Amino acid sequence: MVSRRIFYFFLLTMQLCVHSVIASTTDNARLIGALPTLQDTTNLSVEEALRSTKFKTSTYAESQDFAKSAYWHKLSLPKLAPNALEKTLYLNLNYYVIEHLDFYLFYGDTLQEQWKKGALDNWQGDIEHYDGIWVPITLSTQEDTTLLIRKQGNSPLLTPFMIFDEQDSIKQKEQKLLFWTFIISSLSILLAHNIFVFILLRQPGFIYYLGLNIVILVALGVITGFNRWLFSEEISQWIIRNLFVLFGVAAWILFRFTLHFLKEVKVPSSKSILRKYGDVIFIAFLMSTQLTSVKTSAQLFATLEVFMFIICCYWGIKAYLKGFVAVRFYLFSWFFLLTGSILNTMIFWKMLPINVFTESIFPVSSILQLLGFSFAFADKAKQIEYNRQRQAITDLPTGLPNRTYYFDTLPQLLKSHDETSTLALIIIDISNYQTLSQALGPAKADAAICDVIQGIHQQTLDLKGLMSFPLPDQNTKKLIRLTTTSMVLISVSPETLHQQIKAIQAILDNPTLIDKTPFRHQYKIGSAMYPSQGSDLDKLYKNALIATHSVTYSSGNWAAFNDNLKSNHAHQLNLITLLTNDIEHEKLYFDIQPQVHLVNRDIIGGEVLIRWNNDLLGPVSPAEFIPLAEQTGLIYKLTDMLIEKVFKWVSEHPQVLATQCLSINISALDLLQEGFARRVIGSVSTHRLSAHRFTIEITETSVFNNNETVHNNVKLLHQAGFKLAIDDFGVGYSSMQNLVALETDELKIDQFFVMNLLNDAQSQTLCRSMIDLCDALEIASVAEGIESEGILQLLLQWNCQVGQGYHLYRPMSPVHYLELLAEKDPSLSAPTNRA
Repeated sequence: MVSRRIFYFFLLTMQLCVHSVIASTTDNARLIGALPTLQDTTNLSVEEALRSTKFKTSTYAESQDFAKSAYWHKLSLPKLAPNALEKTLYLNLNYYVIEHLDFYLFYGDTLQEQWKKGALDNWQGDIEHYDGIWVPITLSTQEDTTLLIRKQGNSPLLTPFMIFDEQDSIKQKEQKLLFWTFIISSLSILLAHNIFVFILLRQPGFIYYLGLNIVILVALGVITGFNRWLFSEEISQWIIRNLFVLFGVAAWILFRFTLHFLKEVKVPSSKSILRKYGDVIFIAFLMSTQLTSVKTSAQLFATLEVFMFIICCYWGIKAYLKGFVAVRFYLFSWFFLLTGSILNTMIFWKMLPINVFTESIFPVSSILQLLGFSFAFADKAKQIEYNRQRQAITDLPTGLPNRTYYFDTLPQLLKSHDETSTLALIIIDISNYQTLSQALGPAKADAAICDVIQGIHQQTLDLKGLMSFPLPDQNTKKLIRLTTTSMVLISVSPETLHQQIKAIQAILDNPTLIDKTPFRHQYKIGSAMYPSQGSDLDKLYKNALIATHSVTYSSGNWAAFNDNLKSNHAHQLNLITLLTNDIEHEKLYFDIQPQVHLVNRDIIGGEVLIRWNNDLLGPVSPAEFIPLAEQTGLIYKLTDMLIEKVFKWVSEHPQVLATQCLSINISALDLLQEGFARRVIGSVSTHRLSAHRFTIEITETSVFNNNETVHNNVKLLHQAGFKLAIDDFGVGYSSMQNLVALETDELKIDQFFVMNLLNDAQSQTLCRSMIDLCDALEIASVAEGIESEGILQLLLQWNCQVGQGYHLYRPMSPVHYLELLAEKDPSLSAPTNRA
């Protein structure tokens, strides 16, 4: 409201000011029409011009155009009556950049006085040049008075003269001084205001806007003559000589500022020819001003003005159609500025008459431009705030509502919902993002997931019974993106939840093309009811998330929350808390299960097995706490603790490695950790042990191919002497790829296949194939889970090398393992030198 009042105040003030100047000029001035004019082709002296009889009013019209020759005008005034009072008239000339302008006052044939008023002339100390060009003509009572005016220059020689008496000239000077004081003050105030707004908003490209308005001020000074008020003679004359360079720079600055002002909406686009090569146009124009005549430069600049008018309007309209509200006043500003500039050029080309009104067009349009941009900046500030609010609740890559929307905006929507009705929160989690990231790289994986989520959203728009989520831009969505891989929908008809879930599953089961390759999603869906299973969105989200985490691929992709899941989740949380505490206090320990050479039944080593006996829970199975440790990141501390405990124990009992080896289990996640191999190598070196006596067993839970971190860790472990084995082979992911990625020395056949050898033909086929594979690759084959002599004999028949299982030896404590070694080989009962 305040801005509008300021706007109307400036418009009203400008109208009153211009009207007062026009009214004063109309009442008091006498416009001189076509004067007798002489074309000077021989560089006449003033006396020769005075005596010439070739002055013709018909020549006046051509003297108002571009001309290579000089022109003389003659103004003849009769003598005063003998007894008349002295009378002085004042000749006024609107200042339109005539390089050389001389005035000669004669009484009869006698030269009385002369003045130089050209743009490139020295005004001989005239300190009132900012008033414009005023020539006093004191009439004689003895002889006729003649004023000769000689003009020469490269610009149009426009000279509409006006005659004032002494009193009227004083009023006219005051009016013009008032007008230009208002113009300059308004320009300065508005420019200062815009600078202040810029300091607050930090608008890009403002330096161009500031530079443009400085050039506009200089251009106004040149056109009206008050540049002599602002600059020294030398600077003023340099500006006059390079006037179209100044105009070209102004057009280029406008072009550059436009690119910055509209870049938020990508107008013009990055592929636009003008965006790429627009600067070349202005460079070409600036070069042309130095190589061509002023008239040609003026023609080129007129073309450039029209070009800029069309381009700025086109880009502005295009940006507005994209929803960029601030461009409204951008269009207003450039429309008036460029229109004023074009109309001013039309005066230059004699298409419009020179008068006070037309003189006012360009300065008034400059003020309107500044005023418009003060509103444009205000609009842009609102736009920035709007964008900030929108971005705060919107996921930028997909345009969907985000986590903030869920927790801050959605509660307000639920308040307006019928409190007696029931809703269902549905969480979808794309669970194979890690595999996708390893296969494509993080950037492509993120882009692929965004495409998948947007595709899911487009298809859910047609599903009935789902809540719509309004956004500030008046769009509505049906999907909220909570994390990189998880999405939320809300069913307003829980009685049809099963049908809705089936429809969602059908969407997710449909493969998506990623890099022209069909990609089938792995996903989990969890749901919870509102308000019975969560009275607020936080609890509802937590319970639906518990349901999502409980999903196993063997039981389907969807789980609905219930009290049993809540109890299991609470148990898991308690388990994680206790495990964290016991890892910190190193309360976990290890057992060792001997490994046997199947041909001669000799113990060749043992597998280290982590154990946990909690003070409150008692013994906890590794099958229960290892997956939790991997999910929560505790696995890294657990692995480091186990390796340190084993190395320390072996260093205290070096006979363990005299003839045997030890296998230590790690998680696949450990190899994905930077610096893992260096820590292991450093620890084995600290305890002065031989790395070649240890085998690192990796459980198959991930894809390792093309992973640089895994490759570096594997390379360093091999170089240090460690052997690497794949544990539980055949039940993990992409086993053949891991055989290559891990440069495997040993393959352990999972007990799932071994325990069923006597009863399952498929297990026999698979197990025998794995042993043959080991033979072909020249790596050791180790069978886990040997429970009977029959199984052992079958493995021997297939040439399996090593085995372990309850039929051979059960896991035992390190003390019992030492006793077993001593029993088998009495020489090991006494310590030997460290390996």
